[in-house]
Amino acid sequence: MMLCCLMVMAATSYAQEWAVSVDQTEMAKEMIAVDGGEHILYVGSVPDRDGFLLKVDKDGNYISRQIHLPGMALRYYSAIELDNGNYMAFGICDDSLADPYYQRYMQVDVFDSQLESVSSRTYDMDDEVTDLIDFPEDRSPMKSIITRKGTVLLAAAPSYEDPMYNGFYHSVLRFFEFDEGGELLRIVDNPRQMVRLSDIKSMTYAPNSDNLMVYVGDGNFENASGFPGMMVADTAYTIVAKQLLWNLDGLECSDISCDGHWIDGQHIILDVEQYKGQSFTFHTLYKIDSARNVYGQHYLEPIDSCSWVPRERNTAYVNDSTIFAFSAFSEFLYNVVDYQQLNIALFDKHLNLLGRKVIKTDNTRYHPCVPAVFNDGGCLVLVRIMTGEHYQGVPYTDYELMKFRREDIEITWDVVQENETETHPSPYPNPTKGIFNIPINHAEHNELRLQIFDMKGVKCFDCATTRQGDLITVDTQNLDAGVYVYRITSGGKEIADGKFVKE
Repeated sequence: MMLCCLMVMAATSYAQEWAVSVDQTEMAKEMIAVDGGEHILYVGSVPDRDGFLLKVDKDGNYISRQIHLPGMALRYYSAIELDNGNYMAFGICDDSLADPYYQRYMQVDVFDSQLESVSSRTYDMDDEVTDLIDFPEDRSPMKSIITRKGTVLLAAAPSYEDPMYNGFYHSVLRFFEFDEGGELLRIVDNPRQMVRLSDIKSMTYAPNSDNLMVYVGDGNFENASGFPGMMVADTAYTIVAKQLLWNLDGLECSDISCDGHWIDGQHIILDVEQYKGQSFTFHTLYKIDSARNVYGQHYLEPIDSCSWVPRERNTAYVNDSTIFAFSAFSEFLYNVVDYQQLNIALFDKHLNLLGRKVIKTDNTRYHPCVPAVFNDGGCLVLVRIMTGEHYQGVPYTDYELMKFRREDIEITWDVVQENETETHPSPYPNPTKGIFNIPINHAEHNELRLQIFDMKGVKCFDCATTRQGDLITVDTQNLDAGVYVYRITSGGKEIADGKFVKE
């Protein structure tokens, strides 16, 4: 049955363009722009394990469809827009009375622009190579893409029982190619020992190449396993290279994701979950090339992202001066569990932080998931909102689609120019309890000005300063403990910026 909903815009609560409540859904597993960015399609499931699709326009009007398979549980994980204007959704399903975390069938459904069914096919994963598809809540067992020749390619992670590990199940990377009607054209398997993994984060074509880059979680690599990384497949869908992504900036990476957009045709923004200590986790954004060389980074401080974060893609590219990053911050780091705030950070293509917004309400937890972008520059994100109100011991849960635009985010400081800023040695000590040294490699600059901002954009320090040798020395004793941003200008031009922690 088609559910058509016209929601009244509610833009006053959080000062975004609008927010609308969505019924009958769980967290979306995929959100993609369709119809040239006029709409966004998201796919997932409802609590009773029916498949769910929703298509929303730029004003918050949406249509939705719930897919019920008699006697079966269904959840969609990926979707793609076809060249003919239809949408293809990929899910996994099985007898709902069986273990819900292990499914044996792959569902391939095609819908028209009104989400009416065009075709529906079910493929058995139990064959001579694999037995089933894993179904955990926090994993992504499949991602899809339109190939250079116009077919649909699905990268999936079916599992097989490994007798060498006492019957333990391992997932492997398998490629499925379909036509526009969902008819299976071929299956490509790679050697099990080479492509063992747990889930698939994203898939994109390499820049200036017909090779595919598949970002995975908990993969097996030459000298390590259980870490995220990237696998490269050629035009025959054979894995020809792998690269481990387990250590960036000296910190262990536990998860990675990206939206697949290549900036300037050369760089991509990688959203990395990292560990600091035994249990403290946070997110860092890296600007990297296809060889994993780092061209920029931005560490999302604890107030921006830590300890409990979504395990899906959290960034969305609008244009070179607008990249949204969504994250959550839990107060239970400080032994308080009253609320969890939603953070929206705004970056340019060099990962300069431009501004941020915080949504926080007492006794409320906010869980964001996979954002997507309209062609008017608006960014849509689905947020699960859990309040302190309980029904029979279960928190009340609401789902809201929130649309943000660049002008909805408070600009922390003036927007940086589009040209790359020059690199400098790292400031030290960082964190600092008092004196903070900023290296400056510009002997020609004599008239310098130093500005310091807190993470709300409040200017804490602004005055002329001088070098001592190649250093600018700052006494931070009058600053409260927290995270700060510094900016150094000369003749009105920015020559350095960065962040530091005051203990």
